[in-house]
Amino acid sequence: MEYIVSYWKIKHWYVRIWNDWVLKLSIPIKLKNNKEFEQRLLEKWKELISKKENKSIKFIDSYGENYVIIFWEKIENFKFNLDKKNITKLLKKHLEQESIPILNSYSEKIWINYEKLTIKDLKSKRWSCSFDQKIVLNLKLLHIPKIYLEYVIIHEISHLKEKNHSRKFWKIVEELLPNYKEIRKELKNYKF
Repeated sequence: MEYIVSYWKIKHWYVRIWNDWVLKLSIPIKLKNNKEFEQRLLEKWKELISKKENKSIKFIDSYGENYVIIFWEKIENFKFNLDKKNITKLLKKHLEQESIPILNSYSEKIWINYEKLTIKDLKSKRWSCSFDQKIVLNLKLLHIPKIYLEYVIIHEISHLKEKNHSRKFWKIVEELLPNYKEIRKELKNYKF
């Protein structure tokens, strides 16, 4: 397994896995010469990675030279005469058009209004909502099966009514999507 070690002025160590499965170890500078610690850390993470691999994590493939993935379906020759910025703009518009009817439907069901929907190409977060009733969706949601988009929208609409993950919040989610637990669990298998 490929890995990179860096030493920082930090109290605790941490590990990140990059998209190409390169392990990055960040270790407190006081442990710089402690090779035994480094080896134990590596062994522990090798174990965790093998468990993750067995869970069959799905990396999201958004587009290639002559195709784009929209809701887990490969579409050939997708307007590739455009540059990356315009392709992203087009994909954002498509996700927005798919999301708004779902948002409107569920917001009516629980009698709550959202202020604005924004689509962003986020690196780490999948989605969010703010106290001023604005919802942000990750553009990468366009590339996975549509049922997960529906779950994310239901999750965020429920947050407009209940701001935290309380019992009331999960009850709202369950009323709107009875099998949400199964869908939520499956969604964790997608690497954003």
